[in-house]
Amino acid sequence: MNDVAPLLQAEAIRLLDATCTGADRPIVRLLGADSIAAPGADVAAPAGGAVVVLAGAAPDEAWARWAAAGVAAVVVADRDAEGAGVDRGAEGPAVWRVRDPRLALARLSRRLDPRPPVADEGIHPTAAIDPTARLGRGVAIGAGVVIGAHAHLGDGVQVGPGTVVGAGAIVGAGSELRERVVVADGVRLGARCRIQAGAVLGSDGFGYAVGHAGAVRIHHLGTVVLGDDVEIGANACVDRGTLGDTTIGDRVKVDNLVQIAHNVQIGHDTLIAGQTGIAGSTRLGDRVVVGGAAGIGDHLSVGDDARIAGGAGVTKHVPAGEAWGGYPAQPIKRWARERYLIGRLEELWAALRARRAVERE
Repeated sequence: MNDVAPLLQAEAIRLLDATCTGADRPIVRLLGADSIAAPGADVAAPAGGAVVVLAGAAPDEAWARWAAAGVAAVVVADRDAEGAGVDRGAEGPAVWRVRDPRLALARLSRRLDPRPPVADEGIHPTAAIDPTARLGRGVAIGAGVVIGAHAHLGDGVQVGPGTVVGAGAIVGAGSELRERVVVADGVRLGARCRIQAGAVLGSDGFGYAVGHAGAVRIHHLGTVVLGDDVEIGANACVDRGTLGDTTIGDRVKVDNLVQIAHNVQIGHDTLIAGQTGIAGSTRLGDRVVVGGAAGIGDHLSVGDDARIAGGAGVTKHVPAGEAWGGYPAQPIKRWARERYLIGRLEELWAALRARRAVERE
């Protein structure tokens, strides 16, 4: 772990758009409120103190334990700030009031992350880099990395151990490829992309023609194109297009173990949770949210701002702005009503049998 530069209130005000009251003490660690909720928890902060982010109001005894543990500041939502930290003395935690605690958590987690970079700046002696590859300024290439012919890595790219960047691939400035990532030939990543360990971008899609001697593989001649600020989770797979490209828009976030098939088009700001599978030639619009373990069939469209519930099986087009769930997926209110009625079948059947018995008497 690396040492973290102390965070002071002046920086917190800029970083979080916060209003700060109380003592200004340096912060070097981020703590979870739940981890110090129980009395007697061993949470002594290191020199420099710690900060806690609250999702809601906290009881007085929690504030006392935080003070005893060396917590230097507590982040609270404006709506929950009334009375927070009042009359707790100069030794109590400072109060940082923000509009959105979850957004504050995201920014603080980045600022106070003690983990070292995936690779040190420079080129590890065991890396194999084709002489025609172009490397930007300040790149970091880890052990056992392979970079193919005519590949291009932008300024500040970090490449973790065992990663492969194929021939002609482009990795945009500031991107991070974690351990054992595969960026196949010709794949293009925008700026500041983050690809987690074991992900594969540009594998061949699942496409075959039926011949006399069995299935004949269709060679996939397209590629994968990622926009800026895209994140791909661990062991996720994005298949290259058959003739065109598989595309993922700006700021899309894809969780672990997701399968994105050939020719899929994903719009900007879409979120896809773990174990989801998206079949070939399907299009997801902008700002779509897909729950975990959902399955979306091939050649479908999911409109802008749509929501797909976890575990849903989508077999039809989903209109923009609608929430769908169930299998086969349908509008979520209809699905919920069906589930409610199915749950009452035994009760309804018993009532019907009792009525018939009375009628026969």
